Amino acid sequence: MKIILLERVANLGSLGDVVEVKNGYARNFLIPQGKAKRATEASMQEFESRRAEYERNQADILANAQARHEKIDGVVFTIGAKAGVDGKLFGSVTSMDIAEVINASGVEVKRSEITLPYGPLKTIGEFEVDVILHHDVHSKVKINVVSEA
Repeated sequence: MKIILLERVANLGSLGDVVEVKNGYARNFLIPQGKAKRATEASMQEFESRRAEYERNQADILANAQARHEKIDGVVFTIGAKAGVDGKLFGSVTSMDIAEVINASGVEVKRSEITLPYGPLKTIGEFEVDVILHHDVHSKVKINVVSEA
């Protein structure tokens, strides 16, 4: 199915690109999320007439992500968790826990923006975590997991 991208999509294209994707990907993800439209003659003309609006919207989203990046990049956040004497946690620290700590500092971060490549944190220590705020804006924060008494 041919679609017009209404925003930058990773590994697919940027705003205004006409790309060919599988029908299910377009119908079930891109179109319902507002990331794309079917590439008909009428929709292409509508896109061209509203292109400046789409570009301004994407610039605002990028500026918001960069502002959040400035506030959290390189910051160390501390999370307390119950742990045994050997340093293993009774449970784990997940992306939801990390998002709550960052949100408590005054920066709005969604759970889906936090990547834990090796899964939840299960030991005491300091870990570097990527926070992907936008396709072009990646922050690194340090999570210090300490033992609660």
